[in-house]
Amino acid sequence: MLAFMSGAITGGGLIVAVGAQNSFLLEQALKRHYAFPIALLFILSDAISIALGAFGLGLILQSHDWLLSLSRWAGVAFLVWFALGKWRASFQDEHLILEQYSKRLALWPLVLMGFAVTWLNPHFYLDTMILMGSLANQWQGAKWEFVLGGVCASVLWFLSLALVGKLCAKWLEKAAFWRWFNRVNALLIWAIALKIATQPF
Repeated sequence: MLAFMSGAITGGGLIVAVGAQNSFLLEQALKRHYAFPIALLFILSDAISIALGAFGLGLILQSHDWLLSLSRWAGVAFLVWFALGKWRASFQDEHLILEQYSKRLALWPLVLMGFAVTWLNPHFYLDTMILMGSLANQWQGAKWEFVLGGVCASVLWFLSLALVGKLCAKWLEKAAFWRWFNRVNALLIWAIALKIATQPF
């Protein structure tokens, strides 16, 4: 039980931090656009990554500097590009912003974008596979309880975020909101990219 609680608290603390996954899911929830399938994708990704880390894959990544370096710069490039799109969208005319807000993509393009936001983000590997995986290995016989706790935290957070965003959507349909949402979103993601580019791994 202690291992489960430790996994839930640690996982919750890492997941709640502002990141590309959270901003992407919140945007889809506010648009009422496949938020729960995206939340499920993020939950499954967390579960797979934490479990792989518990099996020792995180230690393998740590022992190969070139893999960490590749992950770092691919992630930085993706996040900069992703944020640039949000920044440019914030300066569009009002009718284009509302058109973009009401635009509905098919599920699979959104799933692919959600997959990229997750698996091209170095913070995802550091938080789930390396950090959570390493902590899971410290519990030895209770390793899977720790993993389950981390996954439960992921389930609770992402489903709650999707639900809250969906409930708030009807009050946030004005162009001014989406203009500033995109700007703040872009600045936050650029800050994350800068942190990834400058912090030691």
